[in-house]
Amino acid sequence: MNPTDRKRGRAHSPAFTLIELLTVISILAILMALTIAGISFAQNKAAEEKTRAGLEVIKAGLTKYYNEWGEYPVPVDNSGDGREGAIALYQALSDDGDNELVGGDGIASDGREGSGKLVDLVSQGLVADEGGSGWFLIDGFGNPYYYRVYDKAQDDQFRNKGSYDLWSYGDDKEKKEENEAKWIKNW
Repeated sequence: MNPTDRKRGRAHSPAFTLIELLTVISILAILMALTIAGISFAQNKAAEEKTRAGLEVIKAGLTKYYNEWGEYPVPVDNSGDGREGAIALYQALSDDGDNELVGGDGIASDGREGSGKLVDLVSQGLVADEGGSGWFLIDGFGNPYYYRVYDKAQDDQFRNKGSYDLWSYGDDKEKKEENEAKWIKNW
């Protein structure tokens, strides 16, 4: 055998060098990071779109409610804080209970929509129940929608004078006024 052939065989060995392995691993890590970031972005956009669509469904139901009753449903706690507005919306639009509505008979929700429902909230994926604490409307992020009906006594706190404020904080975990650009709202 020719000695030069033996050297040539070692120089062109099929094994990877450490540098080549590190390069491939680095490229794979970068691709994985980009993929995970892309998936996270897509999930956030999908939740935002679901929230916007849910807002439109709720607004349509509130228009039907107003046309039928001449007023918007008023939550017992009309502050817009907490989940009470989302419970009142669910009860008013699905005809399932009325204990969270001003003027209601005190009947709690049982998770069954009544014959007087105005919009189909369940098939839209807008309804949740946290361990029997009450059915309420949720946004695409799994948080309750916030709702309050205009009250002249608290005029300065309302965005939509004469009707209602309906919003989701979206992906704003802090729920601060300075982050309002992140909110999904009807004003």
